[in-house]
Amino acid sequence: MAIHSFLKAEKGDPDWQFTPDDYLEKEFKIIDASTVELTEGKQEFVVLRQAPAEKELLAKHLKICLQNNSHLDLIILNELDPKLQQVFLYDIHLKTGSNLSLGLFVKDGKFNKHIIQVVQDEGSTLSTYGLISNSVGGDTEVISKVVQNGPDSMSNQLFLGVSGDDSQTVFQGSTLVDESAEYSQAAIENSNLIAGINGRCFSKPEVYIDSEFSVSAMGSETNTISTEKIGYLQTRGISEYDAQCIIINSFRNQVINLIQDSSVREEVKEMYVD
Repeated sequence: MAIHSFLKAEKGDPDWQFTPDDYLEKEFKIIDASTVELTEGKQEFVVLRQAPAEKELLAKHLKICLQNNSHLDLIILNELDPKLQQVFLYDIHLKTGSNLSLGLFVKDGKFNKHIIQVVQDEGSTLSTYGLISNSVGGDTEVISKVVQNGPDSMSNQLFLGVSGDDSQTVFQGSTLVDESAEYSQAAIENSNLIAGINGRCFSKPEVYIDSEFSVSAMGSETNTISTEKIGYLQTRGISEYDAQCIIINSFRNQVINLIQDSSVREEVKEMYVD
């Protein structure tokens, strides 16, 4: 597997894959970009920890390319200072028979946006899951676009959102199964928990099927912390604050427990400790 820097440039570089104006009213510049490439038949487990400190609105670009029949288990951990604004761009290509498991765990920031673009070839499998959280009065977002171009391809997106006081989370996920992608499967699921006063969770999952003999599944729900559950836990001698923590942690663990590596799983749990 190769991880190397391939770009440090302003917007307008020929390798630029996204138009900032599509996502923001004001422009930003790329300050760093890297490539993660897996050669044919290889299998790797990688953890990337993103903790930027730049104060201006900047973009970081990660390009991922999996060659035929390779497998990558990638965990991305991102926690921002309450005053920081960052945009992260993921440009992913899964070639024939390759498999990507992508866990994305995002927390806080004044403005913290993750834009994921995936192209899938024949027989490739994509599994993305993660947690979108903000409790510092900011806006944390995950925007994804998956295009399944090859037959027998499979994609699954599972994201949870948790918003605290005066905070916002956004999940906007779309999957397009092209007419050439026969016998493919696509699924998107997004669940949200409003855990604070004036918290907001926005959700927009979309699946478009243009091929024959393909199937899809989609679901979204947003809830507040149940007073009935809090009351029940209080009858067991648990304080209101501890009861809220139990409910929130139980919700988070639905995706955190999908992390196979136990040490990384515990690191993620610590990352979300309030």
